[in-house]
Amino acid sequence: MKFLYYSFFLFFISAAVLGQEINADAVMSEAKREVEKGSYDKALSLLEPLRAKFPEDEDIKIYIGRIYSWKKDYKTAEKILLPMADKANPNPEALTAVINVYYWSEQFEKCIFYCDKYLELDPKNADVLLIKAGCLERLNRDKEALTVLEKAYAVDNSNSKITGLQTLIGHKTKNAVAFSYLNISTSNPGQQPQHYGYVEYSHKFSKSALVGRANIGNAYNDTQMLFEADYYQTFAKRNYLYVNAGVSTGETIFPIAKAGIEYYFAPQKRFDYSLGLKYMHFNTTDVTLLTGQVGYRTGNYTLAYRPYYDTANELFSHVLSVQNTNEDTERIIRLELQYGNVPYLYLYNNFIEPLKAYRIGLQYQHRIGSSFFIRPVFLYEYEEYSPEKYRNRFNAQVILTKRF
Repeated sequence: MKFLYYSFFLFFISAAVLGQEINADAVMSEAKREVEKGSYDKALSLLEPLRAKFPEDEDIKIYIGRIYSWKKDYKTAEKILLPMADKANPNPEALTAVINVYYWSEQFEKCIFYCDKYLELDPKNADVLLIKAGCLERLNRDKEALTVLEKAYAVDNSNSKITGLQTLIGHKTKNAVAFSYLNISTSNPGQQPQHYGYVEYSHKFSKSALVGRANIGNAYNDTQMLFEADYYQTFAKRNYLYVNAGVSTGETIFPIAKAGIEYYFAPQKRFDYSLGLKYMHFNTTDVTLLTGQVGYRTGNYTLAYRPYYDTANELFSHVLSVQNTNEDTERIIRLELQYGNVPYLYLYNNFIEPLKAYRIGLQYQHRIGSSFFIRPVFLYEYEEYSPEKYRNRFNAQVILTKRF
C-alpha cells in the first residue's frame, strides 16, 4: 500500500511540474504572438509573472530585455540584460541583445566593446562583425571598419549588407587615380593599330569634384598628348553640371583644343535628362556636337538614348544603351548600340564624311575589395571607311581605378 501511495503521490507531483512547464511554454508562445502584433506592453504583462516564478531562467529575462529594446526603452533593457552579459561566462544570447541595444541607441563605443566580447566566443560571426563595422563607420573609423568587413566577407561573401557598407565607406573617400589603355585595330582591310592611354586623378569636395587627365595617343606614325580637366558641380541628388576643357600637343590625333558642357537633371522619379554640347578645334576646321540624353530607370536597369548632332557636317548619330547596376557591389554591366559618328570617349577627329558606321559595345565594372575597380570595354564596329566599302574595327580598352 505504501508503494502505491508514493507512486500516486509522485505521479501527481510530476504532473503538476509538467503542467507548469507546459504552461510556461504556452505563455511564451502567446507573448511572441503579441510581439508580432506590436503589442509589447501586453506581451510584458504576460511575461513578468513568469519571470517572478522562474527568476533564474535566462531565456525569459533575455526575451523581456529584447521586448524593452524593441519598445526603445533602452535603459530598462540594459538593466535587465547587462548582468547576464557581464558575468564571467556571459550568455551569448544576452550579449547579442545588449549589442542591439547599444547599436540602436547609437552608443557605438559600448556596442563595439560588447561586440568584441562576443567575438571572443565566436570570432567568425558575420552578423556581429557587420554590426561592429557599422559602429566604426558611424564613428568615422573607416579603415578599422574595412578591416572588420574583410573578416565578415571571408565568412559570408553573399551578405549584401557587407558589400553595401563597403560601398558606403568607399563613397566617403575623396581621391581616386585611374589608368587606361585602348587599342584600336581593323581588319578586311587592316591598318596599323592605334594605341591610346591616360592617367587621371580626381578629388571630391563637398558638392563638387575636379578631375585632371593626361592622355597619350599613337596613330598615323605619330605620338601626341592631350591634357584636360573635368569639373562636376552638384545641385541636388541627381542634378549636376559637367564642364570639360583640354589642349593637345598636336593637330591630328587629338583636337588642338576642346571644351564641353552638359547639365543633367531628374525632374521625375524614374526619368532623367541632360542637355549639352562639345566643341573641338582642329587645324582645318571646328566641330560642334549638340547632345543630350533621356534615361528611364526601373529597378537595377537603366534604358537610355543619346543623340549627337554634328552642326558643321549636318550629321546625326545615335546611342541606345541598357545598363544594369548593383549599387551594393558597384558592379556595372552595360550594352550599347550605336549608329553614326559617335565619339568614342575623347576620340573624335575632323575627317568626317557622311559614311555609315554600326557598332555594338559591352563594358563591365567589377570592384575588388572595397576600393579597386577593373573595367574592361569592348566595342565592335562595322564601318564604311570609303563609299560602299566596309571593314571591321575593334576597340578594346581596360580601365583600372583605385580610390583612397
